[in-house]
Amino acid sequence: MNSASSRLRSTGTISNDMSAIWPGALVVVYLVATGILLMSRHSRVTWFATTWHFALLAALAAATWADIVPRWLRAWAPLLALLSLYAEIPVLIRAAGHARYFDAEVMRWESTVFGWQPAIEWAARWPSRILSEALHAAYLSYYGIIFSVPVGLYIARRRAAFGEAVFVLMFTFVACFLCYIAFPVAGPRYSWGATARDSGGPMRAAAVWLLEARSSRGTAFPSSHVAVSVTQSILAVRYFGWRGMPVGLLSLGLALGAVYGGFHYAVDVVAGLTFGAVMTTLGVAIHRQLVNTKFHAKASAPT
Repeated sequence: MNSASSRLRSTGTISNDMSAIWPGALVVVYLVATGILLMSRHSRVTWFATTWHFALLAALAAATWADIVPRWLRAWAPLLALLSLYAEIPVLIRAAGHARYFDAEVMRWESTVFGWQPAIEWAARWPSRILSEALHAAYLSYYGIIFSVPVGLYIARRRAAFGEAVFVLMFTFVACFLCYIAFPVAGPRYSWGATARDSGGPMRAAAVWLLEARSSRGTAFPSSHVAVSVTQSILAVRYFGWRGMPVGLLSLGLALGAVYGGFHYAVDVVAGLTFGAVMTTLGVAIHRQLVNTKFHAKASAPT
């Protein structure tokens, strides 16, 4: 192998490695920032919550930079941490000192923009078990949408694209999490009963059960379900062309289901659509700059 070929292979490996590191680095920065919040307001949170937070920070830092960590674990660690990151949002909201949720403000926006309350009234106006089940099934597809693009890229061994996709996805999540800490909104389902939304169907029942078991209160605005689904829809088309279109179709049904099911205000969904598009654009640009800066620095270094 000649020196030029060796150098190209070396810089290509460096580029892939840097692409894999940045998603974890992003989450570590977020955990450091929120860790400072927890320490400065320690009287408002339990010692267990603080300990768990810093244990997660240590684990993510090790997974991102420790040489002994397998590459597959470094690649997937940010996604594996999502459940813990989401679950601790109420703790961070409490540490931020919020005495209430801002649902009243969002409902006023809802009335101003739409002239009515879609999250409360839509299902009652258009009661349909078929529509309800279809939209709730789309809403449940969110958990598959999160992993759809990364799994597809990983299986295809497109490592650089995988690193970019995970970075952009985590960038959208982190931006949503910061919004929840600054402006917590509980969502309509905490204020109103199911009423006419109870179709009695299994999809509705599964969605309600999952939210009651795993949802974090204060995470309604913007809808991370919608923001993340928009991000994944854009990335699916970016990496897979027309084959990524089903992700977009499911995301559309998810957005409608979030309102029809009474899980989000319509304003949450509109904000999520905007947020997802903006964060995806910013995330792709930032990741490209980060990787290219490191790549060119390494490629031009004297040997």
